[in-house]
Amino acid sequence: MNEITERPDASADQVAMTIRGIQSTRGLLIQALAGTDKLTLQFPDDAPVDLSFVQLVEAARSTAQRDGKSLSLAKPAGANIRRVLERGGFLTGAPDAARFWLHQEG
Repeated sequence: MNEITERPDASADQVAMTIRGIQSTRGLLIQALAGTDKLTLQFPDDAPVDLSFVQLVEAARSTAQRDGKSLSLAKPAGANIRRVLERGGFLTGAPDAARFWLHQEG
C-alpha cells in the first residue's frame, strides 16, 4: 500500500496542503497514482489545509476512478480538512464524498 505522508526528510513544499506548495504535492500524487492500482493517502490532522488540497484530491479521485484504480484515506479527515470540505460544500448532499472523506456509510 502506497502512502503520501508528511515525512521528516521531505520539504514542506513536497507535502503542502495549501496553495503555496500544491504544485509539488500534485506531482507526488500523480507519480504515486501512476505506480499503483491502490493508493492510500495519509496526512496529519493538524496540518494547514485550504481548498486547493481538497480540489487536488477530488481530481485525483476522479482520475483514479476513471482509470480503474482505488484512492482512499488511511483515516477520516481531521477537523482542518473537514472545515474546508464544509465551507466548500463538498459534503452537502454527497454521500460518496462523505464515504471517502469521513468514512461514513450511507
